[in-house]
Amino acid sequence: PVVTVLLKFNPFKSGTSGTSTITVTEPNHGRSTGDTVRFRSVEAFDGFTASTVESASGYSITKVDDNTYTFTASGETATSGNTTGGGGIASAGPVTVSA
Repeated sequence: PVVTVLLKFNPFKSGTSGTSTITVTEPNHGRSTGDTVRFRSVEAFDGFTASTVESASGYSITKVDDNTYTFTASGETATSGNTTGGGGIASAGPVTVSA
């Protein structure tokens, strides 16, 4: 989608401890592997800071299925692993948003 979408509560799940892979749950997302997605209004979780997940350049994703996809966070890794987080007002969308 070319619009920003509000994600469900705690839509992110870290991979195993020490990895930088994050799985995003976004039902019926319509995205494809290689799409670039930017996340906004994210709360820190499991060793990932909000500023890392909210990278201004976004992240290239890998589609897992119609409801989930993954991306690799830059420079940070999961502390505990397999932990959900991100808060209640996180969104996913294009790198730039028109006003």
